[in-house]
Amino acid sequence: MLLAIIIIFKTIFPNGERMNNKNGKERTRIENMEIFHQDGIIEIVAGAVLLNVGFDILNKVTFTSLFTYIPILLMSSMKKQITITRIGYDAFDGDEMKVRNWNLFIAIGMVITLLALSVFVLSDMLNLQASIALPFGHHLPSLLEGLILAIGCLAAALLIPLKRFYFYAAIALVIGVIGFFFFPAQVPAFVFAFVLLGNGARLMILFSRKYPLEKDTERKDSKKGKK
Repeated sequence: MLLAIIIIFKTIFPNGERMNNKNGKERTRIENMEIFHQDGIIEIVAGAVLLNVGFDILNKVTFTSLFTYIPILLMSSMKKQITITRIGYDAFDGDEMKVRNWNLFIAIGMVITLLALSVFVLSDMLNLQASIALPFGHHLPSLLEGLILAIGCLAAALLIPLKRFYFYAAIALVIGVIGFFFFPAQVPAFVFAFVLLGNGARLMILFSRKYPLEKDTERKDSKKGKK
């Protein structure tokens, strides 16, 4: 199923396709996505969502709470207020419609990941935890959670595409395997959430320093002029 989605998406949006911007320069989709997503917002939103998932597991709910989806709803406005105000649309050869579609695609991916976590980890609708008998380990939900998160990150790395999500996929898988032997499912959720939030905050700080708001730049220039 995942392979079919990847093939279809790659056919529609080939990563190697070169796009001309208004400055006459050519950039591939990969380069444009790296520019558009250098702000760390995806990590911050995904980390906040996963933090809520951890609390859902801790509270032993059978399906992700509506509160868990709130950060996803805020992603588009965060992109507009933080990213577009600093770099505009020309920086990544985009426009309002493209940005809306890109954000929608990522939001759908996050929702699908949440549904998978609900089915396989929170409620175990398919009864996998009882049917899979392994000779070792006591926390199968942690392993399933790590696999789902790794697949989600791998899909993001291939489809958005963003190379750093290969790194996240590897971390999610390692955390899931360790959790399988030692920790209940909420622990891998919290650990991976803090990994995403930490790196997302780092990327946002770097982005804000690289692209300060025009008002901030004008204030700094005026202070220098007074001196």
